[in-house]
Amino acid sequence: MKLDRVVQCGRRLGRSLKPGDLVLLEGPLGAGKTTFVRAISRALDVSDPVRSPSFTIANIYAGRLPVQHLDLYRLNGVADEDALALEEYARDDAVTLVEWPGAGTGRLGSPDWTVRIDHESPRTRFLEIEAATDEAHRRWEEAGDYD
Repeated sequence: MKLDRVVQCGRRLGRSLKPGDLVLLEGPLGAGKTTFVRAISRALDVSDPVRSPSFTIANIYAGRLPVQHLDLYRLNGVADEDALALEEYARDDAVTLVEWPGAGTGRLGSPDWTVRIDHESPRTRFLEIEAATDEAHRRWEEAGDYD
């Protein structure tokens, strides 16, 4: 799908989210995970610039719902005892979006959504959005069209 359609899907997912939702984003470098997070954040009325938290590990944004954007890329291969207290990001009042979730598997809870993004060509992407529950799937359907 074209990149603008990926952004539309991100906005639709943003409209589908509720407090406490955990969204895992998987895909290679440069596939568009942060772009997808930016689209979700805009749908949640975040007005601050949304940037990759590769070096800060976590960025927190205020919006209609608080948005916690984590990038665990640098934590891959780090021993559990040396990693951050990721459990602190499992908040019931916020939406948590996690790029490179491998280092946090099991420490953040069970995902409500899993998003897979990959390159098809320089201008197109493969995108898969998986709702973990029937209730999450219903919210996706109720979020309406793609814009």
